[in-house]
Amino acid sequence: MKSQIAVSHRRHLLAAIALSPLTGWAQQKSGWPDRPVRFIVGWPPGGSADSTARLLAERLTRRIGQPIVVENRPGASGRLGVQLVINSEPDGYTILFGAPSEITIAAATVQVLPYDFARDLQPITTVVSGAMMMVADARFAPNNVPELVSYAKANPNKLNYASYGNNTTNHIYGAQFCSAANIEATHVPYKGGAPAWNDMMAGQVQFMFDNAAVVMPLVRSGKLKALAVLGTERIALTPGTPTMAESGYPNIGFKPWLGLFAPARVPVSVVSKLHDEVAAVLSNPEFTRQLEERGTPPWRTTPAEFGNVLRNETAELKTLVRKLGLKLE
Repeated sequence: MKSQIAVSHRRHLLAAIALSPLTGWAQQKSGWPDRPVRFIVGWPPGGSADSTARLLAERLTRRIGQPIVVENRPGASGRLGVQLVINSEPDGYTILFGAPSEITIAAATVQVLPYDFARDLQPITTVVSGAMMMVADARFAPNNVPELVSYAKANPNKLNYASYGNNTTNHIYGAQFCSAANIEATHVPYKGGAPAWNDMMAGQVQFMFDNAAVVMPLVRSGKLKALAVLGTERIALTPGTPTMAESGYPNIGFKPWLGLFAPARVPVSVVSKLHDEVAAVLSNPEFTRQLEERGTPPWRTTPAEFGNVLRNETAELKTLVRKLGLKLE
């Protein structure tokens, strides 16, 4: 009897030893991430959202040990990318790299939006804020904001301003500026930065608001000229460019951001881990310097803090849209 028990015990022990590596492997494989993660950007390649997402993805890949793949899914002012993420498996492997246009601005300007970001998405963290700049065709006569306003009043209905689409961030800025300056300018929507810049350089549109980091190469090459930086403080990227406040318009715009979102049903543990890993990347001094040199300083928030930003911004935008009389989609 004792020998039978001993034999049985040895068999169980051997089985446990044999299975333990498999058990450990299974536990490791069940952890996030165990395969590549997608960052969905709802805008074409080359813009601020795309370039920032790729910078972050490169750094984050090193930390988590899995590739972060940036996928551009442009369309409907960024909203196609949001829908793709919402409809994806809630496993933490499809993440939205989003901007105000498809989140807070859409909530304030689209009458029948096929998603509710507060219900369908989980905020993870803001990543950067960004300096926005008013730029113009290099051949356009005005060289600053007051001169542009004077030109517009002397030449009614002859100005066009570009945006990335109806009710996008730069459309809101343009409409807000025209209202504050009491001038008339026709809004011309495009599907991204490149076609808007090309038409501006061809004289089809005269000015637009865009991310400073994205348009500065065109300014430095002499193809566009910088008229003002939004806000009250000049930026290191172009210290000689006056602010909108210095130009007489201190209340144009709101703080732009780029941030990460997960589908609503992604486990909180995954959201927390991704937040912590991104926060670590954004805390790296070298990476911080790289972002600041681009005019997009890091902006770290907790999921709860980011959620508060989104709620407050949506409420403010709804008030602004009513004030400006923008047409809802």
